[in-house]
Amino acid sequence: MDHFGEPGGLSGASRRELAILFGDGARTVTVEAAADALNVSPETAARRLSALASRGWLGRICRGMHFAVPVDAQNPAAWTEDSWYLADLVWKPCYIGGWSAANHWSLTDQVFRSTIVMMAQRIRRVEQELAGGPTFLVRHVDPERLTWGLVGEWRHDRRILVSTPERTVADLLSKPALGGGIRHSMEILDSLLADTSVDSLVEIVKRLGNGAGLKRLGYLLEQLGHSSEAIGQPLTTGVPLLDPALPAVGPRSPQWCLRVNADVSA
Repeated sequence: MDHFGEPGGLSGASRRELAILFGDGARTVTVEAAADALNVSPETAARRLSALASRGWLGRICRGMHFAVPVDAQNPAAWTEDSWYLADLVWKPCYIGGWSAANHWSLTDQVFRSTIVMMAQRIRRVEQELAGGPTFLVRHVDPERLTWGLVGEWRHDRRILVSTPERTVADLLSKPALGGGIRHSMEILDSLLADTSVDSLVEIVKRLGNGAGLKRLGYLLEQLGHSSEAIGQPLTTGVPLLDPALPAVGPRSPQWCLRVNADVSA
């Protein structure tokens, strides 16, 4: 890259290689795919991809995987792929959830820096970065929970799963940190209830099988002036925290068997 962020020059051979790698409309390439396409060894393919990346014509997603930088990118050095697209490439099967899904469904105007990805893989680090730019918060979920409450959204050539509005809020009630804490999760819940019935949301929360989430829903419904009758009884044992990220202090709600350790009043 030169000092103005423009890609470096390309030889005729490099142009032909790029045409082979991305001529069919592909947006990404792995070392293995490059080796097959160029009919070279994986070691040689890795060196050629690295050379193209050093000139600004490729960006690195993760080890062994690159994306093509558009020739008309105004700032090639800073250009990166769509975060949802990257997440699906690296962590599929997965879905976009939490505050990222809430923002997608216009349940919140607040924009968070990281994209939340719920995936079947076991994880070592919650916070991760891809392609030198987009940051992610990744969470493990049981594979069965990747089979319902999700819809597909097309990004380029990939159909990427995102939680439905109801499933999004159900996830937030189970893990308020996915919504930026219980207070913001309550605001998202309030937005959802403008267009969604309490009964349909209760059904989704019960399907998740998270007793603490059901208790939080009952408490928050009453705070928002909605009936909690659809929740029914009995509730699970134990006294979970309204917001697990905050200290375990505050009064206990006898009705919801919940430690109210956060002020969510208007």
